[in-house]
Amino acid sequence: MTTSLFFLMWGLATALALPLLVPFRASEVGGIRAFMAANALAVLSLLVYAAAGIVPPGVYVIVSNAAWVAALSLVYVGVRQFFGLSPHMLRAAGVGLLCILAFALMLYGEDDQRGRILLFSTFTCLGALATGRVIFRQRRRLKTRGVMLYLMLAIFGLAALHALRLAVYTVGGQAPASMLDPSPWALFFIVCGAVTVPALFLALLLLVQTSLSEQMQAALTFDSLTRAYSRRSILDELERELQRCRRVGGKLAVLLLDIDHFKSINDRYGHAGGDTALRHYAQVVQRAVRATDRFGRLGGEEFVLLMYDCDPARALVQAQRVCDALRDAPLQLQGAEVPMTTSGGLALFQRGDTADGILVRADAALYRAKQQGRDRVEMASIGRAPGRAPQPDSPADAAADGIAAALAAGVDEVIVDGAADAPAARQGAASTA
Repeated sequence: MTTSLFFLMWGLATALALPLLVPFRASEVGGIRAFMAANALAVLSLLVYAAAGIVPPGVYVIVSNAAWVAALSLVYVGVRQFFGLSPHMLRAAGVGLLCILAFALMLYGEDDQRGRILLFSTFTCLGALATGRVIFRQRRRLKTRGVMLYLMLAIFGLAALHALRLAVYTVGGQAPASMLDPSPWALFFIVCGAVTVPALFLALLLLVQTSLSEQMQAALTFDSLTRAYSRRSILDELERELQRCRRVGGKLAVLLLDIDHFKSINDRYGHAGGDTALRHYAQVVQRAVRATDRFGRLGGEEFVLLMYDCDPARALVQAQRVCDALRDAPLQLQGAEVPMTTSGGLALFQRGDTADGILVRADAALYRAKQQGRDRVEMASIGRAPGRAPQPDSPADAAADGIAAALAAGVDEVIVDGAADAPAARQGAASTA
């Protein structure tokens, strides 16, 4: 009776994850339905074990073992589906059916209780190891490492428990006459199982919840169409970087970008063509910029590039690299080659800058680039932040003043700060027209 109560408590503990998995069944996360079915079958198996003294032996042996075999097989299938791998359903079903057939033969042949225990633990150990191997190989797919660690501990803990059970009953331990036999080893394995099996299904629940949470966070952080940073996240990052620049005197260049003639592309090729153009544009720009910079979409065909620790000369070189990359990568759309160019407005951080202020200056420079023929980058004029007394210019401010003045005057070549290794910023670097 005591052992039956252990199995009953084990089954109820395992069932705790099931109602929490149900709300996620309509989500797009792979493997949820397999996890739900596995959880329900594991609970069924344990409840049938608890009723072993009531139901006929044939029913309890076949139903309980078959339900557990199916449950562990579905955990394996569900884990593979979760990570976007081939589920191997036929392979899992084939192995499971062979095990169930072997259980039936052992019951109706010589009623080999020891053989059934060894087969059960062999299947569980190997099934858990196979599942754990998949999880270990895919462990970096989830950013929340603690969940993956907990899941691996649960699945490998289950494998280790049944490896020990195999060793005990193979080497010298006397197999129990029945699953309800309250021998010390039998109770030990029941108690440990009552920890590892519920832990496994709770870990799968956490896996699903964490995956959905990370997807929601990604949806807030990244633009769903272009995979550039979203408007909210890029503007938040701009605020943080401006605070850092004010605090430590850092350098920041903000490049506001706009796709040239995007409306004509949208009108000619439709919204699907416009979406393709936006994706292509974002991919080309992201390949052209430094890995440390941040590229985001503000809306429509307008984007922004935050260039960290970037002096005026380097900012102009980077802006020109973006223009060149787009010019060299025309869009293939409906069998036609569609040229893509961009116009940009470049603004450098000044003391007292706000996010709105630096974006307004970049937008004014972008407007000039559009007015002067597109496919070019214009640098914003350097001015004082309102309400601040004049202060001595920093070297970066002086260089930016010189570049902006020279570009406005139409000078063919500007050497930044007179440095021997400073790149030349040509008027052609701001215009390819």
